[in-house]
Amino acid sequence: MLVPISGVVKKIQIYPYYYHMGHPGADDECYLRKAVLQKLVDASRLLPDDVYFVVLDGWRSYETQLSIYEQTKIALQEEGFEGEALTEELFKYVATPSEDISKPSPHLTGGAIDLTLAHANSWLPMGSDFDEFNAKSQPDWFEKKTDLTEEETEFLNNRNLLRKAMLAVGFIPNPDEWWHFEYGTKDWAKQNRLQNYYQGILNREKSEG
Repeated sequence: MLVPISGVVKKIQIYPYYYHMGHPGADDECYLRKAVLQKLVDASRLLPDDVYFVVLDGWRSYETQLSIYEQTKIALQEEGFEGEALTEELFKYVATPSEDISKPSPHLTGGAIDLTLAHANSWLPMGSDFDEFNAKSQPDWFEKKTDLTEEETEFLNNRNLLRKAMLAVGFIPNPDEWWHFEYGTKDWAKQNRLQNYYQGILNREKSEG
């Protein structure tokens, strides 16, 4: 069910972010379900000739999800979040780790993807960094601002280019993260009024093919 992303088409490159960050369980390849990868290929064809996708994460192991969850929780606590406010803020950005394949985090299904855009050898500026967990990372942050600077207009245009390509082929966005999109997940099924959605995949090796 899971297939590697690298080498499929030139307009899709990878940078396995959590592998480079040293999270346990992370791989030096990025994986998606075959049907989801085909949707991504379709989206790549909608980009300008000199722009391409850089995939930062696709399928994510339970071990990696747990590591990200705990690290983010500590970071938010250091910012002063606690109690119910901590729980709410954490829920915005990191799904609760689960080994129950019927109640998986989106990335455990192989149907969620984190990505950005690049031109030549540089990532396009988006106005906030990947995994920058604050309001500026909301996809419509710059749309809601008035009197945008020239730089902010560039951020807005880049976000819109990414979003337009992904939504055109059927992905759904995340309201708090400009880089996150889903296809075939529970939230995707809910938004499309469908009953069936992808279950979690705990073992990548057993699911390849």
